Amino acid sequence: MRVFISYAHDTQGRKVAQALADALRKRGVDVLWDRDLPEGNPVSLPEWIVTSVTAYPVLCVLSPDYVLRFGAGDGTAARKGTLFESRVLQRRIYDHTDPGGCPVIPVAGLGFSADLAPVVLKNLVISRFDAETEDGLEQIVRRLLALRPAPVPAGPIAASVQVSGEMTLVQDLEAVAPTSAIGPALVHDWLAAVPVLDRAALLRALPAVERIIKAAGDTEAMRQMTDCCLRALPDRSPAAGDRRARAWLLIRCQAWHLHRRHELAAAVSTVDEGIRLAKECGDGGLVASGKRLLATLHCELAEVSSPYARRHHLALAVENARAASAMFDALDPAGDEYGACRNVLAGIWFTRYRLDRRRSALKLANKLAAQAVGYLPKDRAREYHELVILRARICIARGELPRARGLIDKALASLADHAGDGASYTELLGAAHLARAELRLKENGRDALVNAAREVSLALGFFDEISLPYASATCRWLLAKLVPETAGVERGDVRICERLFADSRVRLLGLEERSRRIGECVGGRWTRRTEWKEIARKLHSQV
Repeated sequence: MRVFISYAHDTQGRKVAQALADALRKRGVDVLWDRDLPEGNPVSLPEWIVTSVTAYPVLCVLSPDYVLRFGAGDGTAARKGTLFESRVLQRRIYDHTDPGGCPVIPVAGLGFSADLAPVVLKNLVISRFDAETEDGLEQIVRRLLALRPAPVPAGPIAASVQVSGEMTLVQDLEAVAPTSAIGPALVHDWLAAVPVLDRAALLRALPAVERIIKAAGDTEAMRQMTDCCLRALPDRSPAAGDRRARAWLLIRCQAWHLHRRHELAAAVSTVDEGIRLAKECGDGGLVASGKRLLATLHCELAEVSSPYARRHHLALAVENARAASAMFDALDPAGDEYGACRNVLAGIWFTRYRLDRRRSALKLANKLAAQAVGYLPKDRAREYHELVILRARICIARGELPRARGLIDKALASLADHAGDGASYTELLGAAHLARAELRLKENGRDALVNAAREVSLALGFFDEISLPYASATCRWLLAKLVPETAGVERGDVRICERLFADSRVRLLGLEERSRRIGECVGGRWTRRTEWKEIARKLHSQV
């Protein structure tokens, strides 16, 4: 979206206009104003003003000089730009006959009296904006979004207007920053328009829509997007482009939202189907990406499976990670995609060590993580920070605590530069604090339990913020394990529960049931182990 800011060059006008322009640009709005003009004014300055004021929504920054010169000539050259802009604005307000909102929005600082506004602007709703705190910006953004043209119904008369509106929406999606406040609203508009979008516009917008949704961490929006797009694309189309688009949607989008909801088996099936389609249309890069994702999914399935199934999933994880490594190495020898695969493979072997306590697995994980360091640049922010956190956890397991502490501090310091990365940044912060909780426990200081619980609580807050239910459940389980009294059970109950169930969500249900029975004295006639067997039977029948 593009807007024009009209203001006077007095102290208040410059201050509010500058803060407003900066705040809007941070949210992905393309701002036009005279500060971006060359130092020598172009010959066509009046034409530039007329075009900007008539073609785009206008924010009028109210200040003493702006009010003084709005539409009022006095024979002097003072503020003649404001005078010219205001006369064009008056004409635009006069010509505005649509039932929707007026494209001219007056904006005033908190200390400006609305009674001082010019009559033609006083009849409009004045938005307040604090240049210091940016309070009021969200209301201004909402008013701007409301000015976007509604989707035009399909039909021969409106066809050209519809195509123009579709392309404008696609261009806005491509131009907006993924973490912009207006990004989700643009995605909402795009989802509403998907049924009438032509194939070219649909496919062109997909990468931008994916980036915005992932930055917001919105699993429901991703589900809606994939459902709408898969319906819009022919299921058994012979065209390679359609099959590639479906494969891309399955691997990059549908599997993503299933993974975040920890529906791992469904995610595996989705990726398998995506890989099949990618192979049919000859997209080796997409096949390799799918196999790398399969490796991650099977590794996580191993953590919540029985010992026999665990070995099966770990074997599949290693097989897919190695296949992805070989494919990416063939496409781009020793590139960063290859490094990302080595990172995944290191994580798989570290998971194997945690589950089976085999020192050989830990040694191999350490070796693979060290290899990945040389391939992953910092601009692969997610994979780079995942690797730093993984190396810290490996160091903790190896007893190299000072080095682990340095790596965790490095990850947290580096993540501070990625605060604008949205949900990915928040998730990595949670992972870093969980690693620090491991370190606190390993250090075994006087306040080790308290400090570890504090770190887990911080991680829980981050995971709750971006709606990661399984990660949040894992944090709540760890808190119960650190301080069983908070869950209403004893430490012996926690040990039994941990042996009976692998899934953190089921463990929490088990503790809840045990706490209820203790409170109601339901199991007074049984031993603790006998009662836990009864709880296990009950939960296995429900889950």
